[in-house]
Amino acid sequence: MRSIRQFLVANLLIGVLFATNLAIISNLYFGYKSIRPHLDAQMVIMAHSINAFLHEDITIYATPRGLHAKVEYYAKSIEAIPYDDQSYLEELHRSLDNIQFKVYNPAGKLIAKSPRAPDATKPIPVGFNSIQISGEKWRTFKLVTSNGNSVVIFHPHHTRLYIEENANTKAIIIILLTIPPLGLFLWIIISRSLVSIQSTSQEIKQRAHNNLNPIPTQNIPREIQPLINEINSLFDRLHNNFMRETPLAALKTHVQVAQSAKKTSDIKSQLEKIITSVDRATHTIDQLLMLSRTMPDAHLREHVMINIASSVTLVLAELAVTAIKKDMKISFQDNLKDAGVIFGHEIALQTLISNLVDNSIRYSKPNTEITITLDRFKNEYVLSFLDQGPGIPKDLQKRVFERFYRVIGNTQTGTGLGLNIVNQIVDLHHGRIELETPRNGVGLCVRVFLPKPEDRHTQT
Repeated sequence: MRSIRQFLVANLLIGVLFATNLAIISNLYFGYKSIRPHLDAQMVIMAHSINAFLHEDITIYATPRGLHAKVEYYAKSIEAIPYDDQSYLEELHRSLDNIQFKVYNPAGKLIAKSPRAPDATKPIPVGFNSIQISGEKWRTFKLVTSNGNSVVIFHPHHTRLYIEENANTKAIIIILLTIPPLGLFLWIIISRSLVSIQSTSQEIKQRAHNNLNPIPTQNIPREIQPLINEINSLFDRLHNNFMRETPLAALKTHVQVAQSAKKTSDIKSQLEKIITSVDRATHTIDQLLMLSRTMPDAHLREHVMINIASSVTLVLAELAVTAIKKDMKISFQDNLKDAGVIFGHEIALQTLISNLVDNSIRYSKPNTEITITLDRFKNEYVLSFLDQGPGIPKDLQKRVFERFYRVIGNTQTGTGLGLNIVNQIVDLHHGRIELETPRNGVGLCVRVFLPKPEDRHTQT
């Protein structure tokens, strides 16, 4: 099942990553656009600075050797300048070392150059250009001075990229490092926003199965308010249907219809429905009365020694007519070598057997068989009831013992008390009950485990 919290966090982070990537690409593009003019401006400033530097005492350094000596001294002097941030000293030297220059006289003869200036084989145009020199891309700026000299500044393209990338990489790293804390922050915020949903879910989970009161809507987020309203509306409809479908309500409806009927056949039909409603009401009342009589410890003083097989035989004799009406066969097999006797309440035990057999008859199809067996397992007697009805899904086999619980889609009439009463009688006798689906997947097998009299009697 998909989690709303995980869905929101994952999709928000995807959105953040998309926005971050877009910001990174934009930052690289606009960063390149903004850094490039600054680097080009440095080349212009350097060209004019070199021109002024060489023009200062041009007569003294008229020979190429003198100019080269002064240029070399100039380059070393710049690199020797103290820098106040030692962590970026290497970056400073790299930048100084990568910017190279050449100076030509009006005749085009080289009169000065930096130590690592590239050797261009072709004339370099005036102004800014990007050229290839010995397989390497360079950014150039050529300045023609008033006296006819030419100053050419060289800047390697890879250095410019390094400067641009270095300027943007740190910003990108900072952006990426913020994503994990942002994910944690989103998780916390979304979790806090889902607290009200979780509390509502817990309230629904913990309420009794027959509690159809509306769910409180205080502090419910606006987004799930329609869902809670629909659930409350469903509870209201279920409550109204339950009230309308009680035996007495149905009985009253049939009586009113019979009073207004004019044909004898219609009156007879309604009277038959009244009889059915009376039978249903009688069954419900009997179950409620039996429920009150089988509360734990209600009959401890009335416990006696009971023969299990005799109780089964007695109940089957009472229900034989009901089984015959549905063309059903009931077989009882006593696999004990001696009498199976327990210490318990006789009426309660007969009620247990009656409810289980009645359920088997009620929910099984006509022309099917109900098999009852009595066996012994260690220190317990095992009374098994096997039918060929629709069975009970495994995930509902524990819930059917709850009071008033009925499997959804069940078309048979009932109160939802039968198996609850059976479970209480089993507890009264300190036994246990198990439901199981047969291997062929058809029907239901109910096993009731009751302690042998010597064990139970010595404990009482």
